[in-house]
Amino acid sequence: MPAPQQPSTASKPEQAPKPSKAASTRAAILGAATELLSEHGVRGVTVEAVAESADVSLGLLYYHFENRQDLVRAALAEALDHYAYRRPPQELPPAERLRTALSQHIGVDAEAARQDRVYAEAMRAAAFDPAIRPALARTLEGWNGGMTRLVTAAVPQLAETHPEAPAETATALTALVDGLQQRVRSSLLPAERGLELLALATGAVLADGATDAD
Repeated sequence: MPAPQQPSTASKPEQAPKPSKAASTRAAILGAATELLSEHGVRGVTVEAVAESADVSLGLLYYHFENRQDLVRAALAEALDHYAYRRPPQELPPAERLRTALSQHIGVDAEAARQDRVYAEAMRAAAFDPAIRPALARTLEGWNGGMTRLVTAAVPQLAETHPEAPAETATALTALVDGLQQRVRSSLLPAERGLELLALATGAVLADGATDAD
């Protein structure tokens, strides 16, 4: 007769605690607000529209957020903190990876354009509302950091002549993309022309790096 099995003493993996109902409600409200932001911009984020989309009452929305401005600030911060940069394929040559990473923000890539709409709204709002700037600064820091690594890989000579050159170049390129992005989104510049101008600027950086190496 087989011996009776003893209860297993192996520890079970701990499960993450379930969010409270209040936390789930707040998350639903922010999710609805960020969705409206990406579709209609800040002007489309009204408390009525958010409450309807999140399926909560206005009273419950105001329990979590003091007013519309508080809601917009929180929604922008939430969207910026989850801003996901799409990395170019690793198999591409370094110079092409740099061009690809920059080009996705000129409105050609649909998913990137959706995220960039929220980013652009945050940039405009931050000019008048300092409370939005910390989240925007974190997003920019992440973007510039990623671009610095791509610049370093594409033009390694820059760091040899000046250690800060890759970071400074990345900041200049991302600032250029910000400006081109705004013009394309405002229909002041066709997306194709925006990409051409970006290619010219990126080509100049690559050529300058090659010249320094000679």
